[in-house]
Amino acid sequence: MDDATPMFTMVKSQTLGDAPETLSEKSQGLLETLSMLCSFHTAEDLASFLYSIMFEELAQQGEVWLGFEIGLYVDHAKTLDLHPSKKEMLFADNASTGVFEGNLHRCVDERDAALRLNQWYSMVHSPESRFE
Repeated sequence: MDDATPMFTMVKSQTLGDAPETLSEKSQGLLETLSMLCSFHTAEDLASFLYSIMFEELAQQGEVWLGFEIGLYVDHAKTLDLHPSKKEMLFADNASTGVFEGNLHRCVDERDAALRLNQWYSMVHSPESRFE
């Protein structure tokens, strides 16, 4: 068992629309779990979850209806918004760190999501970070 400190947290931060009528009991359970702070040890772990069938069945049914907040485990004030939809996974950097062009990134796949999460982490986690 790995006792290392996780890198990321994720929590449902907003409901932007009505839940799909086809939301299963399993998806409803996942939504309840994501309403509490969840942690991930690496960017790859988080990206794998975001591209899992379980998360897709919950959050990627149609238009954006849920918003999530991804944060640093060691500093919950440093956050990134996630807006998943059927057509894309969108990261929004409201702190304007400069990691993403225009402070938005539309992920193309799991690998891209992990890369972008690692880049964002490196920018905001560094001791000389100006994003307090």
